Amino acid sequence: MNKVTVAAIIIILAAFGGLIAFASLSSRDKTDYSKYDSRLIIEASDDNGNIADHVRGKEDSKVVVIEYADPQCPGCGSIMPKMHELYAEYGDRVAFIFRHYPLSYHQNARAASAAAESAGKQGYFWEMLEMLYDNQSEWEEIVDTQKRTNTFAEYFDDITNGKGNRDSFISELSSTDIQKKIDFDRNLGKNNDKVDATPSIYVNGTLANMNDDRPIQDVIEELINKELKANGIETGPKTSEE
Repeated sequence: MNKVTVAAIIIILAAFGGLIAFASLSSRDKTDYSKYDSRLIIEASDDNGNIADHVRGKEDSKVVVIEYADPQCPGCGSIMPKMHELYAEYGDRVAFIFRHYPLSYHQNARAASAAAESAGKQGYFWEMLEMLYDNQSEWEEIVDTQKRTNTFAEYFDDITNGKGNRDSFISELSSTDIQKKIDFDRNLGKNNDKVDATPSIYVNGTLANMNDDRPIQDVIEELINKELKANGIETGPKTSEE
């Protein structure tokens, strides 16, 4: 048997072993997602690493906007400012939720989701998420994991003005509970909401049509107003005079 043949066999066995390992990891998730109503705010539990949904706005609102997104997704980055505007306009009447849906072909997406969650442990989830999207082009192609960690840690220092616990932020990046939270969000979206692309945005369970000819912000706003009206809540965005 020549060296080329041996090398080929080794590569095949390694790949096969990787598939077995992946299948083994996937099979460990015994979560019953059918018991969760993904249209509502998900509370902390062992299934999601004891990390509840991150919510902005009126937490007990009858209208819930849920975004499944990938921090490395360009489309998610471009829609984030529009989601900020909707939050500013409807935040006193609507609950806005972000759920992780890192795509497998985005090499740093999961690490970025972990960075947002790690910052969230110290009360800076939304600030870190915004920082990640604003600087997406800076970190998305970083190959060296230490460099990536240092970059995320610098973002954390910036958003906390150096007052956050940097060491704790770094140590939490690979914590089991954060990994469970990311897996939970993604699997909840996949199993319950049939998410197959990012961003996917739902208003009380209705998926916003990202292929609508109108600006997506208008599409989401229309769904929000429809649900507000159905629940007897004032519709329309705030005016500057309000």
